[in-house]
Amino acid sequence: MVRILSHMATPEPDYHADPAAFAADQEELFAGHNLHVGSSRVTHAVDWVPWINGLRLPAPACRQGFAGHGAQGELRPTTLPVSCRRCRRLRGLHGVDEQPALFVLPH
Repeated sequence: MVRILSHMATPEPDYHADPAAFAADQEELFAGHNLHVGSSRVTHAVDWVPWINGLRLPAPACRQGFAGHGAQGELRPTTLPVSCRRCRRLRGLHGVDEQPALFVLPH
């Protein structure tokens, strides 16, 4: 027999998000910046993707996947130059093939 104790349940947070304010904050945060996804050190170019009600949110230009929509810090702005090979190619940046190696092979 399973007994459910309603007083032990975790209540849902009681807040109302303002999508327009969130989108405006993201636009201010990422304007003129590149971005990192999660804890990755790869730097992506920013592209703006449609969200809801005509609002847009930042995303990696190469469409690198990530969970969420940025509200939990999944995307972090950076002033570092774009290091993602696909983002560099999509942006027409010189030296597309100059992405650093993941590790150095012994000679």
